[in-house]
Amino acid sequence: MNIGVGTTRYLGDLNERDNLAHLQLGFALNAAFAYRYSPQLTLRAEAQLYYVRGSQEDTHLSYNHLSFWSLNPDIWAGLQWDFWKAADRNHVVIPYALAGVGVTYITPKTSYKGQTVSLAPLQTEGVDYNRFPFILRYGIGIPVFATERFKWHLEGTYTHVLSDYLDDVSTVYPDRDKMTPLAAALSDRRLELNQLPNVAGAKRGNASKRDGYFALSARMIFLLSTSSQRNYRRMFGG
Repeated sequence: MNIGVGTTRYLGDLNERDNLAHLQLGFALNAAFAYRYSPQLTLRAEAQLYYVRGSQEDTHLSYNHLSFWSLNPDIWAGLQWDFWKAADRNHVVIPYALAGVGVTYITPKTSYKGQTVSLAPLQTEGVDYNRFPFILRYGIGIPVFATERFKWHLEGTYTHVLSDYLDDVSTVYPDRDKMTPLAAALSDRRLELNQLPNVAGAKRGNASKRDGYFALSARMIFLLSTSSQRNYRRMFGG
């Protein structure tokens, strides 16, 4: 069993990948169960709660004034592969790679006139999108300290969300006249900057690239069965 805590960085329509001066970091909390199937292969299942956020404020599209934040759960299962066997005396530190599939529940929100507003029910692009998209997760990890019962790892992952609506932004601006006043106000927020609204059909997001997020976490692993216990059971049948 293991637990982890770390930081996240969202990648999508409301930030710029190379804008390192404004990372817009979030956080993640997770818990996992892992079963070592072979000397190098581990089966792993995990549940996570992650917070991501994004804003156009410090981007070249700041005049559109869109932003979101979201606290979402996800679950996934997959494989973890050690680069070398644990018994390999030529490698003191053995990094690993991981990959798996799962599902998340997306809950994009924003702040408007001092209130928190859930964006998905408003259909800000005129789309009733799926809020339970599948995810693909992959990454690498490295052990940093270990005892017989406990291990501490650093782990970096990227989660590819099979939806472009993690941030509630994907395609084009809809016809404001066919929306409720609140949906229209949050679909196009240029009026808050005293600018004219976008015309219907103008580009709002980039539907060719789906959203995702990085996570860098520190993990504490508790071994339910140690090598000493397994050797004892083999010798004495305990």
